[in-house]
Amino acid sequence: MDPELLSKIMKFQEKFEKYDLSICPQDENIILTQFGVTLYTRVFSKIVPNFQRLTINKSIENNNNTTITDIKYLKNPPEECVTKYNRANLKRQSVLYGTFLLPTALNENNPDIGDLFTISYWELKNENNPLLIYPVIDFFKTRNLQLKQVFIESIKDFPENVKDEIIRDSCIIASYFKKYVEKGKEINYTFSAHIANKIFNEIYNGDVEAIIYPSVKDGTDADNIVIKPDAFNSKYKLAKVSENIVDTKKSGVIIFHELKTTNKFDKKILMWN
Repeated sequence: MDPELLSKIMKFQEKFEKYDLSICPQDENIILTQFGVTLYTRVFSKIVPNFQRLTINKSIENNNNTTITDIKYLKNPPEECVTKYNRANLKRQSVLYGTFLLPTALNENNPDIGDLFTISYWELKNENNPLLIYPVIDFFKTRNLQLKQVFIESIKDFPENVKDEIIRDSCIIASYFKKYVEKGKEINYTFSAHIANKIFNEIYNGDVEAIIYPSVKDGTDADNIVIKPDAFNSKYKLAKVSENIVDTKKSGVIIFHELKTTNKFDKKILMWN
């Protein structure tokens, strides 16, 4: 890649990470009419056999840090309850967020000492049933070699100068998804939320079922996954659930212990042991 272009990418990433739209929220509509990136990346089918979802109990309406018994609270929220932007959803747009590494989810949700949180483990109903995936690639930093190889394959037939532009745009998209957003400043999800909406609903004939993207608060750049509700409900089943409590937080590390676990439930209710 042209060293000058690489330098521009790095400078953009540094500048964007510091950008705070909450200071001038009236600029949101102006920005949305101006910003744009090209989504050249090829989507692909991938079997995602399982993942975990972390739910902080007290985040549920009318739950005063008490045990969750209704399975619906472990799934994606109803659209009418989605009142703010998030990493990969617009307002009134419900998706399901999952993780492949529990420490990643803990760091991103950041429960307080004494908080109960519930880990639900989901697995494919049919082990050979893939998801149609869009990979968010920070080309120079990703450690997911499979996704990077898919990306490289998707642009191999383009001229070198066009490849550079595509890599630039992929890094910009990754910057949107990796941006740290403070609680109460969810307007800063504007960029990634609108890109996710394009991926899910406006491009690729609306066929993309999931986006794999890099974690924000994980130094290893581990991946998270966000899935459309229809794909989640049709392809995945609950395998196990555990309830946990945060004991201490030391130097950014959340220490917790498990209170109880169950693999007994019907279609609606958890039967705790």
